[in-house]
Amino acid sequence: MNLLLLAVGLTLLGCPQALHWGPQDPNFNETLVSGEWFLAGLASNQPKLLKEDEDARLLIHRIQVTPRALQLHLRRKVNGACVPITMTANKTKRKFQYLLENAAQNRVFLGKADPKSYIILCNHREEREKEVVAVSLLSRTPEASPDALLMFTDYCRNHGIHTTNIINVTRTGRLRAQVGDL
Repeated sequence: MNLLLLAVGLTLLGCPQALHWGPQDPNFNETLVSGEWFLAGLASNQPKLLKEDEDARLLIHRIQVTPRALQLHLRRKVNGACVPITMTANKTKRKFQYLLENAAQNRVFLGKADPKSYIILCNHREEREKEVVAVSLLSRTPEASPDALLMFTDYCRNHGIHTTNIINVTRTGRLRAQVGDL
């Protein structure tokens, strides 16, 4: 009962950690998310981040998990060309939470996961005293299952992201072409 009250209290205070419990199994082996991925969904509480030409848009295509870090292999479109980028997010004391090595203090949370099918990654950062949330649905196949897409939509809504700010990337040819260019 105390844990429930704490979770509700932290949620009301706007603490992002209260929303992130990670995979349902507390013994979940994070190394299972290593490997190749396809971007299947994208969402943010900041609609500008969803624009195709936005500099902040990064497309994850491979994840490597080590005992101390989550290494994200990404692509970013710069002047029409896909540029490879590697980012390292160091493990924190909190399970399923990582901190990106940059000045923005991005916190990356491993949300729901079925490592054979999909994972949800959630990124929080402070920008001009506002919490910016970006959520990615990654799939092992180019087409995510309807169940994974529904779970992604519910996850985003639970994080205060309006449905108009949720993109099913498997249905938008422009993003699919970007992923295909990788």
